[in-house]
Amino acid sequence: MSEAMLANEMQTIPLAGSSIQDIPLDNIRESSTNPRRLFDESQLRELAANIQLHGVLQAILVRPSPDGADGMYELVAGARRFRASKLAGKNTIPAAVRNLTDAQAQELRLIENLQRSNIHEMDEGIGYRSLIDLRPDFYTVETIAAQVAKSPSYVKGRISLTELIRAAQTAFYDGRLSVAHALEIARLQPRDQERAFMECFPGHRSTGSILKDRKVEALTVRQLREWIERELHLDLRNAPFDTEDANLLPAAGACSACPKRTGNNPLLFPEIKNRSLCTNPVCHQAKIQAFIQLRVGPLVREGKQPVQISESPSWQVRTKAANTLYEGQYRRAERGGECPHTQVAVLVDCRKAGTVMHICVGEKCKIHRQFSRYEISPQERDQRRKTALAVRIQKESRLRILQVVRQKLPSALARADFEMVALDYFRRLGHDNHHRVFRVYGGREEDQDFVGWEFSRTRKFGAGSHPNHESCRPQPLHGDVRAYRGPLLPRLQFRRGASKEANLMRTAVRYKVDASKIITRVSAELSFKRSGARNKPGRSSSGGEHQTAKAS
Repeated sequence: MSEAMLANEMQTIPLAGSSIQDIPLDNIRESSTNPRRLFDESQLRELAANIQLHGVLQAILVRPSPDGADGMYELVAGARRFRASKLAGKNTIPAAVRNLTDAQAQELRLIENLQRSNIHEMDEGIGYRSLIDLRPDFYTVETIAAQVAKSPSYVKGRISLTELIRAAQTAFYDGRLSVAHALEIARLQPRDQERAFMECFPGHRSTGSILKDRKVEALTVRQLREWIERELHLDLRNAPFDTEDANLLPAAGACSACPKRTGNNPLLFPEIKNRSLCTNPVCHQAKIQAFIQLRVGPLVREGKQPVQISESPSWQVRTKAANTLYEGQYRRAERGGECPHTQVAVLVDCRKAGTVMHICVGEKCKIHRQFSRYEISPQERDQRRKTALAVRIQKESRLRILQVVRQKLPSALARADFEMVALDYFRRLGHDNHHRVFRVYGGREEDQDFVGWEFSRTRKFGAGSHPNHESCRPQPLHGDVRAYRGPLLPRLQFRRGASKEANLMRTAVRYKVDASKIITRVSAELSFKRSGARNKPGRSSSGGEHQTAKAS
């Protein structure tokens, strides 16, 4: 607040009876209407130390106590100097005494506080709003902005902070919310403010838990703004009703003239480019309901009772209306009378709210079942059963082939088995252990010395690539290993993407196990079970495995 503003306002307040005198601190009481709520303790202690050295350089402003108590005064301006003098141990303080009415005292109190550079943004907004409430004919957003050398949008934003819900105000005072967060939330309706406040602090179930958490951190202002525009703001261009109709909801009027429309309040929404956003979801929903009633009225007069339906899937809606059917609970019909279950319905949400259509509510209706987006066709259902059966046959067949092969294994593994196990184990080691293995066996990668994982990866394969160690040729270096008969790991030359099925089938061939016969038997058994027939004695899985083993 500029000094010119303070001087101008002083001229409107009578100065008669003004005098400066030392008044005992015990005879002065602070006013409950002081807009300053937050006092920095460290700054008060600094001011107290300065008062101990130099005294109070500027007198405070008081008026005789409104209750008429003799010798008592009410503090009008100078709360920080008053409190710091108490901290400094002073008994008296210089004060200017004036006879002021309640309105005059409040006005001076507001003006004096708004001059302070360290005033909290919330207190600043309270001060601006109080000035407008005191003298609406003199103080406006524009006049205050001109006198404090700020933009009108700045003053409007500070005033909007006074509309914050209590939890957000507490978090703002405590520093959990920045002024940018508070401005984004303050522009919303109270119910949406609570949602936005909870969205700022993910992982908390209530506002109380947020205020108790001293280490809580809010989302960025950009994330909060994007969430608000996505979840709360409603684009009037998508409204099902006529936004120019002032008679749809007379209490609200036309949307084109509503102050809750972003385009009609540029001081409060300066950064939002879309000028057709509605920031009052309650009013928007009320207009949708009024529009629906206009569309349903003629049907009711004809004796029809339309069913309310929603396009939201039933499994995604948390709070369901008792008289509304959701997507998945009905099927659309082309016209009335298509089946015995056809009814008239009206959409109650989305851009098509108010649209009258016909639906079928029969769960087993053969006519409209095929039109459901969430039910698969009989052909697709049969194909899924076939796929599931094929998977079961594959798993059971592999298990039985493995069991038969295990019965034929000798006491010592053959070289081919050992190489397969070694290669499989090698693939599970990881790149660091690959490097160690090749150091032991003196491996080279296509005639290039293997000098390290990082060097080899970046020089030969490029950053982010993975060398194929299985293609490397280990060279025995130590004398004790020279008896080793050829390379161990890469001998089988398996493809890098070789499946477990290929390994199993190679092993089955090596041990003369008739895999195709086992697969045929498993397929017959599982297909027979699928048809609903009971298993006959001796046809169990274990019995079939032993019979197959004997036959092999």
